Amino acid sequence: MSRLLTALVCTAALAALAGCGESDQEKAREVVQDYVDARNEGDYQQVCDLYSESFKEELGVTENCPAFLEEQTSGADEGGEFSLVEVRVNEDRGVGEIDVSREGQSPSRVGVTLSRDGDSWKISGLQ
Repeated sequence: MSRLLTALVCTAALAALAGCGESDQEKAREVVQDYVDARNEGDYQQVCDLYSESFKEELGVTENCPAFLEEQTSGADEGGEFSLVEVRVNEDRGVGEIDVSREGQSPSRVGVTLSRDGDSWKISGLQ
C-alpha cells in the first residue's frame, strides 16, 4: 500500500512540475496579443491595464490614462490595423513586435518592451 501511495504522490508532483500552467513565453505573448486586440478595438482602458505602473508614471498618466491615450492616438492610428508578429522573452524582460498596417501603405513595425510583474507580465515601454 505504501508503494502505491508513494507512486501516486510522485506522479502528482511530476505533473505539477511539468508545467500545468503557462510558460513565461506564453504569458508574455498573451499580454502583447491583448494589447493588439485592445488597440484594434480602441479599448484604451484595457491598454492602460496592460501597462506597468512605472510606465504609466513615466508617461505621467497615473490619473487618467485612457483619456490621455485616446487624445494622443486620435488620428495617428486612423485606419491602422495592429497585428502581432513576434514575442521574445529572456528571463524577466521581453520584447514584442507588432505590425501596424494602413490601407495602401507598407506595414510599420512597432515594439513593446515587457517586464515580469510577479507571476504576470506588463508592458513597460514602447519602441
